[in-house]
Amino acid sequence: MYSFSKLDFITSEGEFNESICTLLIPDLREDSPPFVAIYYKRDNSEWFTESLYRKRLRFNFKEGVLKLDQSNFWDWFEISEIKIVVIY
Repeated sequence: MYSFSKLDFITSEGEFNESICTLLIPDLREDSPPFVAIYYKRDNSEWFTESLYRKRLRFNFKEGVLKLDQSNFWDWFEISEIKIVVIY
C-alpha cells in the first residue's frame, strides 16, 4: 500500500505532483495484471474509493512499473489523503 498526504501530492507551487502516478514495483510482471484500488479522504470525512466517481480506474503497467493516469485524481485539490493499494 502506498500512502500520500497533501504534502506528497501537491507541489510547493500548488500543482498536482505527478510523481505519485508512477509506482516502482520490482516484482510486477507484464503478463500478470495487478488489482489496483485508490482510496481518498477529505478533511473531516470518511474514506471513499474512486468507484464513487468513475466506473474504471485508468492505469498501465510493464515490467516493474505501474503508471496511474492523472485523471484518477481529478479532484486532488479537495483531497487530504490518498492511499493506493496494489495486489499483484
